[in-house]
Amino acid sequence: MRTFFLFFLFFSSVLYSQKSPNIISGVVTSYGAPLARVNIAIKGSAEGIQSDSVGKYKIRAYPRDVLVFSYVGMNTIEIIVEDVTSVLNIELLPRVEELDEVIVQQKAKEGQQGLALNYAKKKSIINTGYGFIDAANAGFSMSHVNGTELNPSAIDIISALQGKIPGITVGTFDGVNGSSSRVIYMRGTSSANNPRPVIYEIDGVIFEQTPNFLQIDQIDRVATIPGLAGVTKYGQIAAGGIIVINTKGANVMREPGTNKPYDQAKLRDNKFDERSVQVNAKREPPKYILEIEKASSVSDAWLNYETQKQLYGSSPYFYLTAADLFEKKYKTSGKDELVLTEMLESFGDNANVLKALAYRYEQKKQLEKAQKLYIEIFKKRPRYAQSYRDLANMYIETGNYNKALSLYVRYQKSRALDTVSTAYEGIDAVIDTEFNNLLAIHGKALSIEESSNEATTYQGIRVVFEWNNSEAEFDLQFVNPEKTYFVWSHTLEKERDRITEEKVKGYSCEQFLIDQSKPGKWMINAKYYGNKSYDPTLLKATIYYNYGLSTQRSEVKVFRLALKNVNQQLITLQNR
Repeated sequence: MRTFFLFFLFFSSVLYSQKSPNIISGVVTSYGAPLARVNIAIKGSAEGIQSDSVGKYKIRAYPRDVLVFSYVGMNTIEIIVEDVTSVLNIELLPRVEELDEVIVQQKAKEGQQGLALNYAKKKSIINTGYGFIDAANAGFSMSHVNGTELNPSAIDIISALQGKIPGITVGTFDGVNGSSSRVIYMRGTSSANNPRPVIYEIDGVIFEQTPNFLQIDQIDRVATIPGLAGVTKYGQIAAGGIIVINTKGANVMREPGTNKPYDQAKLRDNKFDERSVQVNAKREPPKYILEIEKASSVSDAWLNYETQKQLYGSSPYFYLTAADLFEKKYKTSGKDELVLTEMLESFGDNANVLKALAYRYEQKKQLEKAQKLYIEIFKKRPRYAQSYRDLANMYIETGNYNKALSLYVRYQKSRALDTVSTAYEGIDAVIDTEFNNLLAIHGKALSIEESSNEATTYQGIRVVFEWNNSEAEFDLQFVNPEKTYFVWSHTLEKERDRITEEKVKGYSCEQFLIDQSKPGKWMINAKYYGNKSYDPTLLKATIYYNYGLSTQRSEVKVFRLALKNVNQQLITLQNR
């Protein structure tokens, strides 16, 4: 009862309000040059302005308004205003529709041809109704298994796949006529409250029912497509994920006039080049840090800090960087906490700043301090999905499992009523994964006698990336032990719909699962493109080892992204 009373206070004390609009300013450019007379309007209203002769603008808008930046011959950009939005520097690019279409079609054709030619030699290539996909660089989490690894004596396809593909569980599904059947569920693709079983695609033919007619010894290879990627291509029917099965001999391109597989060198357009990444890439320290560092004592350093504060104190990142310096150079002085106190006095209403500070405390294992900040963020952003996830996650870290469970359940109920965005993706998958993990590992502490063991079916490393600024644009490059890679993009140019969804639901995170199918050294790199403001972005990576097992452990790393357009090495992992 006490827990629910606490949540009642959260929601009753903080209600969404549009009383005070944001004053938003910035510069509109194209390839670095200022762009004059750009139309800047609030979508759905008659309000609008134009940028001046040097590309500058200023406009009033409320949180949840959509700002539209348009200019003849340029791609239009739409930005959803948030509570912290104050600076938006916009880069507009020329609209070249016909050229883009020709290039994309040509690349797609060449890529499909290469994958088809190499299908017989490379077991990670799977043929789907929408073309060939290589699991090694699919761009999403795609597990695959060779047909030779399946037990030909298994009683059905479900039994053959069980234990062979990570992330799937076997359960029952009640049909409309009251009958129930054994089905496969894919972890992280459907709601724990309303799970959807997978569908099957066999050599391009879709089956909603389990294809028990299929002979196991006729299977050449199997792959999984998660719900988000599946919905994009197949529609809502694939919200629970897809198991794609290629049978023997049905998908191999042959040499003309023979029955032999076509022989050609493997496609290598995703081969990682060591020279493409910089290790320990950093910008020069800010001028104010250099000035503070000149001091020979803590008292002189504090005087220099006070002087620099007059010049740079309008940025919260001045305080964060100065606090790091005092902690590193004058650890016992307590000046670092004093700097952070001053920062909170000036920027305590800014959720992005609170989140950046919470990242710092998490990295330093000061969990109680981080938890207090996440509670404050929850109060300020009760409609944000990220608020639920962050606070629930901190409750788990501090041993408050019942509070975490209550938050997860509350969020899942709110999602069931959501009519804005129904696709199961992003934060929903993250929360569902952590909800199942909580039940699997801490079920006894929650007095749940028959807790789900779904999380234990996945063994490997789980990495969750979070960023404090929702406008941040970057690429994450995952390099596997075989020195091939895939890139996950978080840019308006490539993932406009994804970023819009983040704004609608209120989140800024993504999870990645590295299973044990590719043991060895993994590398994760990042290329940062900016966040439409002058401040850096804080990127937090939480790495979970032995995920879902009783031996699960985690570590937090926080990166300050400021250097742009450079592929920087972030993390190296040893996957056993």
